[in-house]
Amino acid sequence: MKKGLSIAVLIGLSVAMLVGAGSPDAGSRGTGKRKLLPVKTETVAGIAVTMVKDTNAKGRLIEAAQEMEERREKAAAEEQASAEVLSENAAEDAVINSYLADSVIIGDSIVLGYRNYCMKSGNEVLKGIKFLAAGSFSAHNALWPVSSESVHPLYQGEQRPVWESVAMMGAKNVFICFGLNDLNIDDDTVECYRQVIDNIVTATPEVNIHIISMTYTLKDKGVGKLNNDNIRDYNSRLSQMAEENGWGFVDLAAPLADEEGNLKPEYCSDNFVHQTPKAYDIWTETLHDYLGNFLAETENVGRESGLQNN
Repeated sequence: MKKGLSIAVLIGLSVAMLVGAGSPDAGSRGTGKRKLLPVKTETVAGIAVTMVKDTNAKGRLIEAAQEMEERREKAAAEEQASAEVLSENAAEDAVINSYLADSVIIGDSIVLGYRNYCMKSGNEVLKGIKFLAAGSFSAHNALWPVSSESVHPLYQGEQRPVWESVAMMGAKNVFICFGLNDLNIDDDTVECYRQVIDNIVTATPEVNIHIISMTYTLKDKGVGKLNNDNIRDYNSRLSQMAEENGWGFVDLAAPLADEEGNLKPEYCSDNFVHQTPKAYDIWTETLHDYLGNFLAETENVGRESGLQNN
């Protein structure tokens, strides 16, 4: 017999004795003697069941307490993991922001639109990016001499070749986006692009070069050679040139394109090629993701190089 049940039986017997002691028997009323009543089995059984139920309840309480503790520990572990991820993200963002602070973006009216977007934003990092952009600027006319007819971007109030302006800025990282005004000029656009970059690297040897792809036109809105099929071929050639020279390549055409490979209508501001603030949101996200991957790869290459040197 279990201990709990034995205690229940004793308690039942005690209760029965008390009940018997306090209840006079009909046959002993005249004698003054009291007679014990027989213990009822169902009374003892009922008390025993109550004790068993109480024991089960205690077990359930212990299990519930253990479950609550496990949940608390799990929540604490998840909170810690989340805090670590946030810390890692904050550290990555700090590195990317530092890189952008030392960057200049060179380009045409599409880049000029991004400059205006950045200046109007409430983001101090975007406001800190430098720009050398002008309407109708291209890889071809970037090689022209400065004159009253040239379209070189202004720096410190004067027109200069972009490689001179980059050197004066002390920029460490250069992003270039040409093509919109080049495809209808000649077939040597990629070679002109290469020459502009070579001049920048000659003037600032330690600079990091990143080529930004040309973006598409709205569906069926291309003009002459400036059409989306030619833009795809042009971007492919730029990507190949970047790979051959160890330069970065940022694909902005794909994130802004629809399923047919055209500029999405919601990203177009003029029913042609120029872009909306919503499109420049995509620019910002794409540049951030690109730099996150680029800087991670650069760090890994540096670490591997250090191990080899040791």
